[in-house]
Amino acid sequence: MTGSELRRSFLGFFESKGALVMPSDSLVTSDPTLLFTVAGMVPMVPYFLGEQTPPRTSVATVQKCLRTKDIDDIGDTSHCTFFEMLGNFSFGDYFKTEAIAWAWEFLFDVLGLDLKRVRVTIYKDDDEAYELWRAAGMPANKIFRFDQDTNYWPANVITEGPNTACGPCSEIFYDTQPHLPPTPDGEWDDKRWLEIWNNVFTQFWRNDGGVMTPLPKKNIDTGMGLERTAAVLGDHRGPFETDLFAPTLARLQEIAGKKYTSTDDSPTDIAFRRIADHIRATTFLIGDGVMPSNTAQGYVLRRLMRRAMLAGRRVLGIEKPFLAEAIPAIVEQYKDVYPEVLEKRDTILRHAANEEEQFSKTLATGTTRLDSVLTNLKAGDVVSGKDVFDLATTYGFPVEMTAEVARERGLGVDLATYDELLADHEIISKGGVEKQVMVANVAVQMLRSGNVAETHFLGYAEDTSSAKIVGILKDGVLVNSAQQGEKVQIVLDQTPFYASSGGQVGDTGWFTSPDVSFEVEDTQKESNYFFHVGAVTSGSIVTGGKVDARIDSARRDAIRRNHTTTHLLHKALQTVLGDHVHQRGSLVAPDRLRFDFSHDSAMTGEQIREVEAIVNEKILEDIPVQTFEKPIAEAKKMGAMMLFGEKYGDVVRVVQAGDYSIEFCGGTHLQHTSQAGLFKIVSESSSASGVRRIEAVTGKPALMRTLDQERTLMTAASTLKTSPANVVASIEKLQSQLREREKELAELQRAASGGQVEELVASAREVGGVKIVNYQAQGVSDADAVRTMADEILNRLKSGVVILGADIDGKVSLAIKVSKDLVEKGVHAGNVVREAAKVAGGGGGGRPDFAQAGGKDPSKIGEALAVAERLVVEAVGG
Repeated sequence: MTGSELRRSFLGFFESKGALVMPSDSLVTSDPTLLFTVAGMVPMVPYFLGEQTPPRTSVATVQKCLRTKDIDDIGDTSHCTFFEMLGNFSFGDYFKTEAIAWAWEFLFDVLGLDLKRVRVTIYKDDDEAYELWRAAGMPANKIFRFDQDTNYWPANVITEGPNTACGPCSEIFYDTQPHLPPTPDGEWDDKRWLEIWNNVFTQFWRNDGGVMTPLPKKNIDTGMGLERTAAVLGDHRGPFETDLFAPTLARLQEIAGKKYTSTDDSPTDIAFRRIADHIRATTFLIGDGVMPSNTAQGYVLRRLMRRAMLAGRRVLGIEKPFLAEAIPAIVEQYKDVYPEVLEKRDTILRHAANEEEQFSKTLATGTTRLDSVLTNLKAGDVVSGKDVFDLATTYGFPVEMTAEVARERGLGVDLATYDELLADHEIISKGGVEKQVMVANVAVQMLRSGNVAETHFLGYAEDTSSAKIVGILKDGVLVNSAQQGEKVQIVLDQTPFYASSGGQVGDTGWFTSPDVSFEVEDTQKESNYFFHVGAVTSGSIVTGGKVDARIDSARRDAIRRNHTTTHLLHKALQTVLGDHVHQRGSLVAPDRLRFDFSHDSAMTGEQIREVEAIVNEKILEDIPVQTFEKPIAEAKKMGAMMLFGEKYGDVVRVVQAGDYSIEFCGGTHLQHTSQAGLFKIVSESSSASGVRRIEAVTGKPALMRTLDQERTLMTAASTLKTSPANVVASIEKLQSQLREREKELAELQRAASGGQVEELVASAREVGGVKIVNYQAQGVSDADAVRTMADEILNRLKSGVVILGADIDGKVSLAIKVSKDLVEKGVHAGNVVREAAKVAGGGGGGRPDFAQAGGKDPSKIGEALAVAERLVVEAVGG
């Protein structure tokens, strides 16, 4: 059975058991504590926690997953970063009896596995699972009991917490080495037995002290690795010998002109497997909207791409860019299962080519920096972890290459320190993303345990409402009351206040009653409970009390203007720049909007003006804005845009502006586009690699900005003694005159410099047969002028060394130029200028034939030049 057949067989089997087959979720999860979807159950968490209602109480999926914790092992026969997880889930439907019986049926009746090569594990006290496995037909000597560290989810939750839904596990293992003598009863060999299936029986709520309370609804979460199981069915060494990797490896062999043996663990085979894995992950990551960058998901993607490039260059000898040549094989293989890779094919190939081109430049820069690091080290020395880390993170130079070059020179590498620094960096590189919630999960659970219903949101239609206080949270703990001056978070049974979500900020406003007033400074949401953050301004507020809730309507109106206009902007950007434009983040506030979108280059002035004009045109058209709820499948057919990284339920809210814009959105909006008034783009800039950012204003702020710009134009016209209409022409005339003056000045400087160069060549000193020009230049404008002078002098000398220094605006500039014949004799400009610069309180380096450096103390230029000359003389043996 091939991997493709296994995928279809699994879904068909559980569909026959009543499960709803759902499509894979994105690799980028909406869970802010995770960078990626690391397991098939991740998209199901909102259903397990009761935050969302599942479309059916039993579902089955083949979920795209990505893990990088074993990235250093990629290239062996078993590990993958990207993988597919077969899963079936029950939300209070079937439980342990069916889960074990169906696992047995699928493994042995459908897949036809050999019982002799299968074992199962259970939690040590789970007698129910033991009896069910025995009833299914599993021999007693094939059932192993293990403790909570391996057979409970989460691991060690009983003794260590946290307080959460949890339960025992039962895992299924397969013997990968049947040619060896049978493993004795009661013994376990991790290297021999491969886990292929895991059943999690979520049946308890863990309380303080490890007390387990049975859940009213028991759930099932199972996972079966597609790649691993496909290898097992084909009796292969690992996934790379299955049909899941065959097309990719075949294409790589064509590109490299080398063979993948599949039976060899040579560096060549390891490189083939690493590249195949990494470019498969690359294809799906970019297909799901991730772009290479230095933070969060983009940081991981860039690392995977560069590891693949490096293996191709250094091991397989592929000199040309090759990622974009190999990726189409992956797209062709998966296009029917995951149509997004075909839809995004051009985007995937474009980013792969761009990243590989950029990496070539990185290697060149990194090599120069590495040479500088290694210059002062001798055989037996160790390259510091800090230098390795800086090379990797600042210059993008792979640690593998640093280690290899160091070994070639007889140097060690402090990888332990590097690993420590990298671990800290990777936490930072997640973009500082942590779950910003106003309440702890325990507070939500306490509300639920008290049968407090979730907050009913009225804010789409109402600005005010009467409400009952059902919860007061102070310092993370539920309390019964709060007094004047206290900062708390209030939960109401119903509210007109919009909670921060989808980029739109939370509402502010007031709660009032005859006895109390409360000012709402922000509104947040967790698990469908709305938490109104603020302070009691008078009286005492108590649980069960009644209040009138009123939002700041003027502020909400400003937010509405910016939110509806954000949708118009999104569509206008696609119209002007192309369909590859998709939202990558947004902020909708009362004073401005911020919109991040996928695009490779800065927008031109003309493109910005065109987008601005389109949006204002749609505002003037007074397009009706409608909102409605639809089943997600129907909304997709209507062409509604889904936003990157967002999680959607079975029924979605759609916002439509006529025939122009239609998006999934839960925010608040205008009734007509004309209510936005006016739209002005304030700035366009880079947000991250492959992501641009527009900041803009609407309504009164847009009008005020326009008036301010008009006043600035009038002032400029007055200063130039012309009319506003002629300001540009007047500036262009002044610029032309300035260029002419600059040209005349440059001619004068060149004439003076030419005579000076001739004098310096004529006065060159000869030491040990080597001509040396050592001079502190006067009147030079910048470091480029120093470099130009050094070039001109050496061109006339033919053979020799030019050492120049200059004081440029209170900063030291040093340049050393060495002819090719003297480089071959051991003179290294980079080494010389580095030591000379230290004298002047600076540093620098460069190539053997030319190098520049800077310094902080111009009074030391003479000493620095003397040191440079001494080092040159020593190098030539003078």
